[in-house]
Amino acid sequence: MIDINTHIISALSPLNKAVAFQALPKGSTLPDQYVTFLEINANPSLEAADKEFETERLIQLNIWSKSNPHTLSENIKKLMDQAGYERTFEHDAPYNEGDSHFNKVMRFAFFDDY
Repeated sequence: MIDINTHIISALSPLNKAVAFQALPKGSTLPDQYVTFLEINANPSLEAADKEFETERLIQLNIWSKSNPHTLSENIKKLMDQAGYERTFEHDAPYNEGDSHFNKVMRFAFFDDY
């Protein structure tokens, strides 16, 4: 089983953007673009004789951008696909007056073998 946090940060490292697990990037001001993520759930996807051989892990990425996040989100889709993740869901979160960044939500499944 992999360390999913390290795996995601490594997969997204070519972006040269801040990527943080359930937290804002460190620093006094937020970058113009950054990514946060969390694991929503992990469920057995392959079992035999009461033993788990594969786990399906559902990961949510939040893409934060002061401008249009389209290019960043397309790059993320490619990198996550290359790292073995399958995109299952994507939507734009509503932008509210006073928010500093737009938020695009993406979910990916990863099948983790033991």
